[in-house]
Amino acid sequence: MSVQLLLTVLLMTVVTYGSRVLPFLLFKGKNVKGFARDFIELVPIALLAALVIPELVTPTGTIVVMHNPFLWAGMLTFLFSRYVPNLFLGIIFGMTVFWGLDKLLL
Repeated sequence: MSVQLLLTVLLMTVVTYGSRVLPFLLFKGKNVKGFARDFIELVPIALLAALVIPELVTPTGTIVVMHNPFLWAGMLTFLFSRYVPNLFLGIIFGMTVFWGLDKLLL
């Protein structure tokens, strides 16, 4: 293993671990209010959306809307989960809808 690769892995480990531990260390024992609290609460949702939405809209590398079981199953599962707040049922619903749409649309 080269020194450059080892150094890269080490620095990536420090950055990844540090970004997760630093907020806990900075805000330990403090009551966070206002913009900072809103920001902290919305970051996980924004990150999840940034990871999921591109995969729903561009599963093959190009934008596909009509014949895209990922997009339609994702939207229907979102709507289902808004009205039925049960994680297990949401997962089962999403998998079933995706399976059915995958057979119909492709």
